[in-house]
Amino acid sequence: MLNLAVRNTAKLVREKSKAENIRLGRLFTKKDTAKIMASKFSLDVEKSSYTILDPGAGTGILTAAVIERICKEAPACKQIFATCYENNPDFADMLEDNLERIRKKCRHDYDVRLFVSIYRENYLTESKNHYTVTFFDTVPDKYDLIICSPPTELYTKDSEEALVTGGVTQLKMGAPYLFLSQAAKHLEASGELVIMLPVSYATASGVAPLRLELAKALSLEALHLFVGKQKNLKRAIPLKKNFIVACKNAPKNSSVSISTSEDNGRELKKLPSLAYDFIVDAESGAMTLPKSVEDTMIVEHISRLPETLSTLGLKMSTGLIIDSKCEGMIFSEPREGTIPLIRQNAIRNGVIAFPSKISGQYIAPVKDALMQKNKNLIIIKRIPAKSDARFINSAIYLAAQLPKESYISTHNKVNFIDTVNRDGEMCPRLVFGLFALLNSTIYDRYLSIVSKSKQINAKEFKSLPLPSRNVIESIGVRLMSLRQTSVKACDQIVNPTLHIVER
Repeated sequence: MLNLAVRNTAKLVREKSKAENIRLGRLFTKKDTAKIMASKFSLDVEKSSYTILDPGAGTGILTAAVIERICKEAPACKQIFATCYENNPDFADMLEDNLERIRKKCRHDYDVRLFVSIYRENYLTESKNHYTVTFFDTVPDKYDLIICSPPTELYTKDSEEALVTGGVTQLKMGAPYLFLSQAAKHLEASGELVIMLPVSYATASGVAPLRLELAKALSLEALHLFVGKQKNLKRAIPLKKNFIVACKNAPKNSSVSISTSEDNGRELKKLPSLAYDFIVDAESGAMTLPKSVEDTMIVEHISRLPETLSTLGLKMSTGLIIDSKCEGMIFSEPREGTIPLIRQNAIRNGVIAFPSKISGQYIAPVKDALMQKNKNLIIIKRIPAKSDARFINSAIYLAAQLPKESYISTHNKVNFIDTVNRDGEMCPRLVFGLFALLNSTIYDRYLSIVSKSKQINAKEFKSLPLPSRNVIESIGVRLMSLRQTSVKACDQIVNPTLHIVER
C-alpha cells in the first residue's frame, strides 16, 4: 500500500516541469520517513476498528503507511475509517485514486473494510464544519490515530487560520504549530498523534504557550530525530531541521522513547528510554533533544551542578554597538574622544587581542549607552560561524589590558559576562574559572545539545548550570598557573574537577 502511494506520487512529480519537479519532491514525505511515523503508534491488537485522520494528506503516503501497519499488525481490526484533508486539486485527485486502490487491497489481501472520507478543503479553517451529532451534544469529529506532516507556510495572527485555531499571540505563526494545536482537539480518549515539526518547536520561546498547553493536555510518548554526520567527534551530533513527535491523549507517561536516523530515514537507532521530566521542562515545556547516549549522560551530569550565573550574581549581556546605528562614530585608529571597541574578530585563542589589525576597533560614543566601565569580562562570540570548530568561542578580557582606559565598548556580535551589580567586578580567579568551563569540551557539548537557537542566547545562559564559586575559582587559579588558554589545558583542569572520565 505504501509502495503504491509512493510510486504514484513519484509519477506525478515526474510529470511536472523541472523547477516544479524539485519543489514537489520536497513536499512529499519520503517512504522511510512515513514508515517511521507510522511505527510510532502503539496499536491495540484486539481493537476491531480504527479511525484515522490525515489533516494534510497530499497524495496519501502517510495514510497508506498507517493503514498498511494496521492491516499487518492488528489482526482483530476489520474496519478502518480514514479521513483526509487536501485542498490542492492535483494532489486530491491522486489521493482519491490511491485510496481507492488501497481500499481494494485491504478487502482482498486482509479482509479489512476501508471507508474513506476526502475533504478538498483547508483543514485549519474547515474542520470545524465536520462533527458528530450525539443524543446530548454536537462534538468535533474524534480519531484514534492522527498522522500529519504539515505544510510550512506562515500565517499572520489575524489570518482566518490563526483565528480559527486560537491562542496565536505572535505576529506570524508557522502552519505546523497551528496543525498541531488543531489536531490535538480531534483526538479520542487514548488517541495518538504523530506529527512532523520544526526542531525550533522544542525550545523556541514564541511557541512556549502552545507547548505548555499541549504538555498539560497530552502525554509525550516518543521522539524521532534526524541527524547529520558528526564531522568533529568533540562536538554534539548535528540535528536536522525537523523531528517527529508522538503524543497520546492520556495521563503523562513516566518515560519517553527516542530514536534517531539519518536524514533519509535509514540506519535507525534507538536510545534508552529517558525520564519524562528530563525531556520536557515543567515550567516552559521546552524539550531536550539528546541524539546519543553520550549526549544524555552529558546533559544529566551538567544539570546536577548547583549554581547558575544568576545565583552567582552574574549575567550575560549583548554587546552595545550596531555599526549601522553608529555611522561616523567608528574609527580604525584611536582619535581624541574615542574608546576601544571590542569586536568578535578580537577573540584570539581564548584572549582578546587588542589593538589588532582589524577595522573599526575604536568608537567615539555620543551617549553613555554606547560605553561601559572598563572591567574584567568574559567575551563570547554571539553567532558561531559554520567554519567554527566549537559552538562557544569565548575569551578572557582583563581591565589591566588597557590600564589607561576608564571605559570601553562592545560590538553587538559579541556577548559578555559581567556582574549584575554595575559597580561590582569579577575577580581574575572567577574570570579564568568561568572561561575554563566555557572553553572546555564538556560545556561546548552541553550547550550545543540544549541550546534553543543557533546563536549564543543571553536568556539561556542565565540558567546555565555551574559548579560552586569556590570550585570555579579553584579551576581559575589552576588555569592561571598554567598560563595557557587552549581547550586541551581547560579540559585537563575541568574534567577531573567535575569527575568526567574521557573515553
